[in-house]
Amino acid sequence: MAFIIKKEESDLELAKDLRRKGVITTLRQLFQESQQREIDSLIIRGIFEFVRYDLNVHKGRIFNSRLMNKVKEKSTETPYEKSRLIIQAYNDAGKGVILTQSPTI
Repeated sequence: MAFIIKKEESDLELAKDLRRKGVITTLRQLFQESQQREIDSLIIRGIFEFVRYDLNVHKGRIFNSRLMNKVKEKSTETPYEKSRLIIQAYNDAGKGVILTQSPTI
């Protein structure tokens, strides 16, 4: 986990630097546009939908999730911010029944 966090921190600093230099020119705050694109694309493709949590229906099956931010194409003239949604899978008691090879959508 520490390695992932360190990589994200270095990509955050790189994104700030590339914005100062005018290489990355998105108008929103750091990674905000890429995070919105990631969530919108998952909703459009029907991967998930937002529902109100009901303890009687969901019976505690809620997994931790977070958005991971990276700068892609770092060594090219057109680097860009990229976000992806990562969902915890290692505590899933139902994974013996459902195939869960990768926690990344």
